[in-house]
This record gives sequence, structure tokens and C-alpha cells, in this order.
Amino acid sequence: MSEWRIDLNLAKILVTLAVGLLVVAGCSSPAVTGIKVHIQNGEYQDAVVLADSVIANGEGSNAEVWYWKARAYSMMHVWDEAAVSFVKAYELDPLMAADMASYWPAFYNTAAGYVSEGNNEDAISMLETGSEIVPDRPEFDQMLGDIALNEQRYEDAIDYFEASINLAVTKMDEIRESIETSLDPEYTEQLNDALDNMVHSVVLSTYNTGAILKNRYMNSEDETEAAAILDEAVAVYTRGIEIDPSSADLMTGLAEFYILSQQYDEAIAIYDNALAAIEAGVEEGWISEEDAAEMRAEVLLTRGFTFIEMDRFDEGIAALEECRTQMGDTYMVLEMIGHANFVMENYDESLAVMTQLTETEGLTNEQYANAWYMVYANYIRLEQDNDALQAILNAIQYDGNNADYYEYLAQTYSTLGRNSQAMEAMAKSQSLR
Repeated sequence: MSEWRIDLNLAKILVTLAVGLLVVAGCSSPAVTGIKVHIQNGEYQDAVVLADSVIANGEGSNAEVWYWKARAYSMMHVWDEAAVSFVKAYELDPLMAADMASYWPAFYNTAAGYVSEGNNEDAISMLETGSEIVPDRPEFDQMLGDIALNEQRYEDAIDYFEASINLAVTKMDEIRESIETSLDPEYTEQLNDALDNMVHSVVLSTYNTGAILKNRYMNSEDETEAAAILDEAVAVYTRGIEIDPSSADLMTGLAEFYILSQQYDEAIAIYDNALAAIEAGVEEGWISEEDAAEMRAEVLLTRGFTFIEMDRFDEGIAALEECRTQMGDTYMVLEMIGHANFVMENYDESLAVMTQLTETEGLTNEQYANAWYMVYANYIRLEQDNDALQAILNAIQYDGNNADYYEYLAQTYSTLGRNSQAMEAMAKSQSLR
């Protein structure tokens, strides 16, 4: 199963109130004026109490009262109550939607809370309502896509992610125009942050769409269908990379598709671009050296694997060894290095690495079994049959239902002239098949 990423962090938007908006309007009722004054003074709970009193005393159909009550709740970050009040104001006066645009996090954060509670139904309803009131925010469709993806409604998820990307791209154009005309450094900084958020949104939606397509590609049994999925994935990733040329995640995702379709040269070129993008990010200061080290290691790992798949073992081992210096002796790195050396008939080197894996703490039973099997395979090639026997017995300790292991055990017993044990092992192998 492919991995996907879900971003359900509360929207990191601090909703600020401009003093100008709090100036008492001539058309506002005295009660609404009182609520505004409380908010202007930072007395948010008092504003809510007054609003509730006003509603209870006959102004429940006044959209302004509900709107300012929602504003007070937003200032206290009581998102669910804010969302309920905004919705009520919108139902009473749909023309107030424009005034609510800056407060979209109330709907988003409320939905995120529902998701964290496992209440997807109410989350979906809140997101759809938020999208109706503030239709230009990509975050709503993105979370709807995340929910659909978790519920394995993959077609719906792709549609939501596509809608989110389109909204984000439109928003990016608007933000760039504002940046060009802005004369206020502080406002320009806010716009740049907003632009970064839109880019992040595109990357996340693209990554998750790619993960769905990868899963579909791997499970496709029709060559024509698989080719169409590959074309779609390349187009999706390419668009995302054009928006964020520095995204190593998207480059790696695209490269994985090239590997699956055995287009290894294209994959290597993508990995080279990803490494260059990481270095550029460090030089420009928006990627820390610590983050860069982790990103480099991930790219080098898959790049090394690609070289091995291409039978370019020397280059593969070189990439993996470089990855090893940054990631440490992880199972995946050592297993690949051991495998590459084995294929290259460097049995002593492979044996040393795989033996190290058997001594590593914290692996799964499957990983220990595989490591011991590779130790066995190296000993067999080195014609050290007694050592091979012990290694395959150790593999069986971790995976006692593996028919192949018992067949290898039978072959080793036979080589050592222990025929009765060989027959028992072969019988066990056949019983497990």
C-alpha cells in the first residue's frame, strides 16, 4: 500500500480585528454596538454573554448579532462555537459571506476537531458549509480529499485534491499580484507566508494524488490501463514540480513511477534534480541543514535502489554508502548494500553487512529472518555449509512457517550427508505449501 500524507493541523491563522472594522456603524442596533465595544476592549466572553442575551430577548433573527458573536468566539479560538454562529449569520443573511472570508479557519479547525474524534460525517458537513461560504479556500477540498482517502473513496479523493490544487493555483496568482503592488514590508511578508501555504497545499494534494495513482498502477493487470495511469501520474507530478521545483517529495514520487515502469534513466535524472533542489534550498536558507541531511538520505536511498535495479551495482553501493553516513545503519540501507554485494559476488562484504543486521536490535521477525537467510545464502556461496546450516536454522526461528526455508534446510542437510534430517525438513516444506 502506498503511503499518503494527511495535514489536519489546525489552521495557523491568527484572526486579527482591524480597529476600523469596529467603528460603530450608524445602522447597527445598540445591542450590536455593545458587542463590538466588548470585542474592541478585548472582553470576548462578555461579548458572547451580551450576544446570547440579545438573542434570547428577541433579536435571534439579527444576522449581525450572530456574526459578531462568531467574531468573539474566533478571538478566543473556540472554533466550533464560532463556526455555528457564522453559519447562523450566513443563513440569515447570505450577503454577509464576504465579511466571513477571513474567518475560514473557524470552519476548517472545527472540521479538523471532528476528524480527530472520528466524526467524519460532521467534518464533511462543516467543510462543505465552509466551502459554500468561502468558496475560494483550497483547504476545504484538501481535507475532504484526506477524509475520502482514509475512507478508501479514492476517486472522490482525487477529485477533491484536483479541486484543491486548482483553487490554490488561482489563489497564488492573486497573492503574487498583491505582492507586486504592496508597499508595506509587513504586509508583503504576510503575503509571502500565504503564498508558501498555497504551495504547501499544492504539494500535499499532489503527493496524495500520486500515492493513489501508484497504488492503482501497481494493482492494474491491464497494460493499456497501466500506461494511462502512468501518463496521468507523470502529468500530476510534473504540474506539482512546476509549482514547487524544490519539492524533493514530488520528484521522488515521480521517480518511483519511472522505476515501476522500468524507465530508470528518467528516474536517475529526477533524483539528481532532487539533490540539486535540496542544495539550493540550503543555500537560500529555507531548508535547514538538519532537514536537508534527512532529505538527501531519502533521495540517495531510492537512487541507490534504482542503480541496483539497473544492474549498475557499483554506483548503487556508492549511493547507499553515502546514504549510510547520513541515515546510519538502518535495516533498509544495510539490506540493500548486502543485496548489491551479493549480486556482485562480493560475498565476504555482503556477509559482513548481513551479519551486522542480525545483531541489530529492534527489527521485526520478518527482517531478522530475511537477514539470516542472506547470511545463509552467502555461506552457501562460500561453501561453508556448517555455518550455512546454523544460519538457516536461525531464519526458521524467526519465520517457522516459511516453506522455502525448510527446503533450503533440507538441501543443506543433504549436502552434509544428514539424509534422515534432510527428508524430515523436505516433508515439513511440502506440508507448508
